[in-house]
Order: sequence, then C-alpha cells, then structure tokens
Amino acid sequence: MRKLRFIVLCFAFICSGCGFHMQGNMQLAKPLHHLYLQTPDPYGHLSRDLQQTLKMSNVVLANSPAEADTILIILEDNSTQKLLSVGGTQQTRQYALSVTVAFEIENKNGLTMVPRQTLSETRSITVQSNQILGSSNEANLYYQQMRRQLAYALMNRLASIEVTKMINNTSNKKATP
Repeated sequence: MRKLRFIVLCFAFICSGCGFHMQGNMQLAKPLHHLYLQTPDPYGHLSRDLQQTLKMSNVVLANSPAEADTILIILEDNSTQKLLSVGGTQQTRQYALSVTVAFEIENKNGLTMVPRQTLSETRSITVQSNQILGSSNEANLYYQQMRRQLAYALMNRLASIEVTKMINNTSNKKATP
C-alpha cells in the first residue's frame, strides 16, 4: 500500500514538474469570461468543440454580442484537400488534408482587442482506388479531429501571455478617458 502511494505521489510530482496540464480548464483574461462566439457555422464541429472547451474554462457564453463583454469572431474555417502523390499503378493516391481557422477578438463596442490570427492543422491520408467510400469517411473523421485540435490550440492561444496582455491593454485603454 505504501509503495502504491509513493508511486502515485512520484507520478504527480513528475507530471506537475514537466508542465503537464489536463486539457480543459484554462485561465483566460477576465474580459473573456463573458463571451459571444460568432462563427459562420454555429452548429459545426469547430463551434461545438470551442463551446465545450470555453465552458470547461468557466466562460459564460452570451446569446448575443450585446450581452457579452467580448466577441470571439471566427473569420475563417476552411478545409482543403491536395493531391500529394500517385502510386505507380495509378490506384494509390496520397492526399494532404488541412484545416485553417482564423479568428479575432473584439469588445462589445467593436474595438479590436486581438487582431486576426491564423491556426492550421494538416494530415496525410492514403487512398486505395478500391476503398474510396471508406477513405471518404476516414477523411471526414480526420477533419473532425483536426477541428478538435484547432479548438484546443485556439484556447491555448487565448490563454497565452501575449493574448492576455493584448486584451488587458485594450481593456485599460477603454477604461481610461
């Protein structure tokens, strides 16, 4: 029993010492605690993943921009597919799938707090000519996974020191006449 406690305690120290943090609750700047998420596809995978991670970080999502302190605007959510190579028999093809997300943050008065920033994720997929339907489903699954990763990357960006300074500086400018 003592060995088990010792092992668990050592594991906890190692994880905390190396900077490991569970995904989920992130410390965001105070103006982001009451936020409106403006996106071209409010029911898409990126939007749902963002809403979930924002809620896990104790962000209250407003129903309209007028009710929020800040507005997270998703300017772009594009997915592309590019042919990388074709096999010798012309039956095997490799594609690069990519998703690009651009965003900015404004306060409720329309002042840009964080200018346009872009995040992207890329994956490769190999397609056999006799497995086209299966590879189409696989590509859709990859796009969903990439959007989930981009939602976490966007949250990490929002929690970064750089973005926090931008938001706090803009909030302070607004507060001083």
